[in-house]
Amino acid sequence: METIIIIDGIINGLNGKHGLIREHFHAAKKTRERYKLLIMSQTRNKHKGKVIIEYTGYKVRLMDWDNFCASFKHLGDALVKADVIKDDNPKIVTKFVCDQIKVSKRIEQKIIIKIKDL
Repeated sequence: METIIIIDGIINGLNGKHGLIREHFHAAKKTRERYKLLIMSQTRNKHKGKVIIEYTGYKVRLMDWDNFCASFKHLGDALVKADVIKDDNPKIVTKFVCDQIKVSKRIEQKIIIKIKDL
């Protein structure tokens, strides 16, 4: 089974005014809940076992790799809360691939998450 989830716009990384490092835990909880609802509106798939996740960002300004990969934190938690994946630990997510693709217009910015069963 393969699941594709698309999130329009950009996701906050570690740094910056709204970065994960500075985020209050109540705000983080609200963000995870918002992502959970967005994910549930796009899929009913439930991956019961091991998966590979491809996390691709289409961005006007590319982020440092550590910031971009960390931006998956709330999305990964939301995937678990939405029961799309069983857990986000390395025993379940056996491979996590991050990629960024430069786009020329802000309207083209988005995140695509592909989840594949092993």
